[in-house]
Amino acid sequence: MIKASVIIPTYNRKAILEKTLKAITDQSVPNEIYEVIVIDDGSTDGTKEMVKKFNHRIRYIYQENKGRAAARNHGIRIARGEIIIFIDSDIVVNHTFVEAHLQKHQKHEKAIVNGLVINTSNFEDPRSEKRKLTDYSRASFATGNSSVRKKYLLKAGLFDEEFNQYGWEDLELGHRLLALGLIKIKANDAIGYHYNPPVSLDHLPHMLKKEWERGKMAVLFFHKNPTLRTRLTTLYAPPFFYLERLINLGGWPDWQMTEKIMEWLKKSGRKNLFKFLAQFKLIHAYFKGMREGQREFQK
Repeated sequence: MIKASVIIPTYNRKAILEKTLKAITDQSVPNEIYEVIVIDDGSTDGTKEMVKKFNHRIRYIYQENKGRAAARNHGIRIARGEIIIFIDSDIVVNHTFVEAHLQKHQKHEKAIVNGLVINTSNFEDPRSEKRKLTDYSRASFATGNSSVRKKYLLKAGLFDEEFNQYGWEDLELGHRLLALGLIKIKANDAIGYHYNPPVSLDHLPHMLKKEWERGKMAVLFFHKNPTLRTRLTTLYAPPFFYLERLINLGGWPDWQMTEKIMEWLKKSGRKNLFKFLAQFKLIHAYFKGMREGQREFQK
């Protein structure tokens, strides 16, 4: 009898997804009590062929690119387990991951169970990373490592598919789950190691695009939850916009000269300064995304 369904949305993450699947199909509980569902949101990097190597252990579903909210909803609807466990396709879990989630739900009927997420840039052995202060999260429902009973997800109305770009769809659903009377529970034995590639000039454009999308979706999140807490969480408030304008006066993070300085810093081994400038570029991209989202709502 299948007790849990592990839902993994993915888009062009073949290399790290393979590690994700190896870990989630090698668990301390019997294979028969949980299923793994991969929702491929339009990948073009050979993800389907890679997943086929796992044979019957993975339920693979392909859909045209619609975003993570739509992908997870697809997975929830076809899931056979009473407990829905969410992980991202760049998360490598520990051996007791599924067991730890199930144990918490056995003790708590109305629970949002959140496991630990440890960030790492170690692709070869993600699970060797130690927990850091920066890995701490207060999110009520973070789909990198969380679980909820299927009946409550259906009752809450699933993920809002208006969130069709990166970011915030899980926190928005978390608000609706808490409104149903669910409580947050920590599962410290359910550990997910989140692979973040080292910041590089090659990878930076992808990171900037994600931050821009996250900024746009932050505006949508606020308009669906217009509270002070949402403003502070997303930084969607005039004081933060003024501060960002002041710090990035003249839009210098986008200057070609900035790119050249970063190239020189990278080549000369000044990694910390390179990361420092990269962080300003990412913040600038996030606020640019919020401004774009704001313009769209004003129309």
